[in-house]
Amino acid sequence: MQAETLKRSSQKTETLRLVGLRGPDCADKLDRALAAVPGVSQVSVSLADEKATITFDTAQVSTQRLQVAVADAGYEALKPVHGQDGNCCGGCGG
Repeated sequence: MQAETLKRSSQKTETLRLVGLRGPDCADKLDRALAAVPGVSQVSVSLADEKATITFDTAQVSTQRLQVAVADAGYEALKPVHGQDGNCCGGCGG
């Protein structure tokens, strides 16, 4: 039971704002690139919103590593989105 609790507590969901997506093929390419990062369990790329929502294990991967995966795929990831309106909440310094 304790291991399961630790596993759940290390899961985090981040939303990254994206630059450079031009169409559905770009969104699919980025989805595959992020899903291939060890520790990522779920990815949703929205072309319309220019955002990627990623659920990952913080013990295996960092937000910075996810940003590198986006860059390696040929796109740009801006700072993580925290606020309900799609902008940084300002409280984290991000």
